[in-house]
Amino acid sequence: MVYREVRSAADDIAFVMTRLGVGDALAQLAPFREFDTATLMQVVNEAGRFARDVLAPLNAAGDRDGCQWQDGEVRTPAGFAEAYRQYREAGWPSLPCDPDVGGQGLPIVAQVALQELTAGANLAWTMYPGILHGAYECVHRFGNEALQDAWLAPLVSGEWLATMCLTEPGAGSDLGQIRTRAEWFDDQTVRVTGEKIFISGGDQDFTPNIVHLVLARTADAPAGSAGLSLFLVPKWLPDGERNAVQCTGIEHKMGIRGSATCSMAFEGATGYLVGSPHGGLEAMFAMMNSARLHVGASGLGLAQSAFEMSARHASERVQSRVPGAAAGAPIAAHPAVWRLLEGQRVAVEGARLLLYRAALAIDEAHHAETPEVRQQANALAALLTPVVKAMLTEQAFDGASAALQVFGGYGYVEETGISQIMRDARIPMIYEGTNEIQAIDLFMRKIVRDNGATLGQWLDWARAQVCEVSTDNALGGFHAALACFDEWRALMPNAISLAQASPRAALCVAGEVMRVVHGLSMAGLWAQAALADGGDVHGKRSAARYWLKFELPDTQRAMGIIAAQTAEPETAA
Repeated sequence: MVYREVRSAADDIAFVMTRLGVGDALAQLAPFREFDTATLMQVVNEAGRFARDVLAPLNAAGDRDGCQWQDGEVRTPAGFAEAYRQYREAGWPSLPCDPDVGGQGLPIVAQVALQELTAGANLAWTMYPGILHGAYECVHRFGNEALQDAWLAPLVSGEWLATMCLTEPGAGSDLGQIRTRAEWFDDQTVRVTGEKIFISGGDQDFTPNIVHLVLARTADAPAGSAGLSLFLVPKWLPDGERNAVQCTGIEHKMGIRGSATCSMAFEGATGYLVGSPHGGLEAMFAMMNSARLHVGASGLGLAQSAFEMSARHASERVQSRVPGAAAGAPIAAHPAVWRLLEGQRVAVEGARLLLYRAALAIDEAHHAETPEVRQQANALAALLTPVVKAMLTEQAFDGASAALQVFGGYGYVEETGISQIMRDARIPMIYEGTNEIQAIDLFMRKIVRDNGATLGQWLDWARAQVCEVSTDNALGGFHAALACFDEWRALMPNAISLAQASPRAALCVAGEVMRVVHGLSMAGLWAQAALADGGDVHGKRSAARYWLKFELPDTQRAMGIIAAQTAEPETAA
């Protein structure tokens, strides 16, 4: 017995693009009217081929060999630099960039698909170009004309790669504690001095130059995060001189060992202002929001890989008799293993529904015809981004753990590859803002700040999908989902009031608020998918039934915890 037909990532992306209308929605936006869904799927399929044929064969060896550091220089695992050469020559770095600066002008949806597929094949490698689009966005939006003329084209083409330099010893998520200082040389140029840690790709052998985007504090800056400015600090200066920035070492890590995680020393390095003085956070968050969406895509890619591996193993390994069968059967037929496999499938396919809806919202925020529609789409993208980052990375780690369980003892040894996925999948829950920070951002900034207006509009859409499908007797479980929407409608004002009256008490349940928003979003998205797959040809109806039976109760449980906290607030000592 083979565990159903395991759909490839590219095939399931095709369902989202065609049957759920993402491709049609993109075609309504002016820059993409000539860019039909078939062309988009050609891009997706070619990205899948590159990931499968070029990146995946390097994954295990890159994990085994890791990076080497000597005298300030990093050497990546064998084959990594050559893979990047192929990546760049194929034009992948310029995929979503503005054609006016040399880009291909494709939608963010396409860039997210590329990230999902490459990260699923080799997350460590993908982290090198992973920040490139965010760096492009930052310089393109906030750099002055001279800065763009000098630095934008090599970023668009991928001739140079980039880093995001925030974290310092003692100043992790609390950016207000950053001590790196910048001394003005003229009104646009500074000398940067300080230390940064945990910098992905701080040095590498892919590109001849590296563009570091560095948060630092000038002498005239106010205290706290409001005083930070952003500077572009290259490894090599335009005149060919080596800048005063150096990698002082690399971390030896639990996972993503082929990715160089660097400590960096800036010793009076020349830097150029990006944006306005003391406006560094605004410019940096152009990178951060892009990075968070791409981290969610990476989590989905890892979860897909783990699921494919465990489903293949479970379909081939024969063990003991299954109830109702006379002889031994593949373990995929055993109810306990079926639960592990189906749980992975539903998490992966559901994550894809959410990820591409969020990516579409970003494209709409950039290109919709009217300011009102662009503003609404931007608010939705801001709401969904922390949910994508947190929940998809959490599901990746849980999915890798479930896959290891399917393999049994074979999963705990390195040869099968599941242990690497599990180790690699742990880091996306931490970086680009831990998942706890994402929950705080969602609750306190995205929900409380507008009194739940954006969330209410999104959940109105989701509830409408559930109402439409709930008349289908084969999917009767959606009635329970409707009850959840009504319960949250009554509960949300109390949760907002708690946040306003007692932020400490509210923060104790920020994680549960995240789970409720995710669960109600998935109810609407699964209803939409079930409606689009009337004959269950793509397995969406069976997936929706599984989700309603085994996953919706998690949403109900989270609402119960929030209700208890709003009724009788308690906080940690």
